[in-house]
Amino acid sequence: MRKFLWFILFIWVFSFSWTSNLWGVQTLSLEDVILIGIKNNPQINIASKVKEQYFYQKNLVKSEFFPYLYLEYSFQRWDQGKNAPTIDYQKWGPYLNWNIFSGFSTWHSYKEALLLISSQDENIRSTILNISLNIVQAYLEYFKQKALYEAALADLEDAKTLLKLAQKRYEVGLSPYADVLDAQAKVKEAEFNVTNHKYTAEIAKANVFTLINYDIAKIDKFEFLPVEEEKLKVKELADCIKIGLTKRPELKAKEKEILAQEEKIKSVKGEFYPSVDIFSSYYKYENLPQPDEEFIAGIRITFPIFLGFSRVAKLQKERAVLEQKNFEKISTELNIKQEIFSNYKNWQTAKENYETALAWLKSVEEDYRIIKKKYEN
Repeated sequence: MRKFLWFILFIWVFSFSWTSNLWGVQTLSLEDVILIGIKNNPQINIASKVKEQYFYQKNLVKSEFFPYLYLEYSFQRWDQGKNAPTIDYQKWGPYLNWNIFSGFSTWHSYKEALLLISSQDENIRSTILNISLNIVQAYLEYFKQKALYEAALADLEDAKTLLKLAQKRYEVGLSPYADVLDAQAKVKEAEFNVTNHKYTAEIAKANVFTLINYDIAKIDKFEFLPVEEEKLKVKELADCIKIGLTKRPELKAKEKEILAQEEKIKSVKGEFYPSVDIFSSYYKYENLPQPDEEFIAGIRITFPIFLGFSRVAKLQKERAVLEQKNFEKISTELNIKQEIFSNYKNWQTAKENYETALAWLKSVEEDYRIIKKKYEN
């Protein structure tokens, strides 16, 4: 009987703990939040759709390497003149045309499409990095505001304790009533700080939920796990800038866009060359006095002599676009350098402030130890 009761107790405790985990607050780590944000953020889907457009553009250009086959049908009326009756007849049959040379325009357009796809891959990586960085910043900001809220609660308790001491000292005549009023004012100030930091922490938590596309109404059902501090070795500023200019995906995207635009210019230059087509057709005529058939096969060379200066204008336009993309690359490099420099200096400032705070904390702890020892003696 005793073993049976112990078994029932074990089942009850296990079911209670399982139910509490099921209905309790769900915890999320920084890694979980980043993965959820990457999965749910619509910016990545937008960038993926842009890549999909370039993919179909590549297929569209690729189709120009193949021959085109048509089925043609026409109805014609033949007026023989000299009071002769008109003849209505039909012509139908397959027609094939294959462009075998166009100044390599199609080939360069195909290479342009491949480079644009590769460039968009870099843009997707850049989007993922930006989303991850924003999530990390919002995540750490939440813990910063949460720490300030907890510190404000501790300050409030200290202010209440000092108020009680001031009231007791006033009651026994050791301090004036002004000290009581001052202590009451500090309690009110501490309560204000508690309220302020409480809602600021909730706003910071809501920002994280917004970045991962979660329902803000369910904010109380989730809690974030603190980040474990890791010792990271940061290189010198010059090395960081060099690495950034080498690995940043947005700069790689600009470089591939420039290469794609150069292929675009080569494609436009190909329009100045003659175009060579192979064609073939087979037609069958009906309703003529005598039914007839026609088969034609040949090669056609087209020399573009004058097209109203359209090719020159198109070439100048694409060259201007190339210059624009070169300037965009330079601007991106400057932005990366400035961003790395600013973040590096901010990190140095935060590091020095943190070390100063640690030294101050050790000094306070030492003073507290001395005072405590003094009163114990």
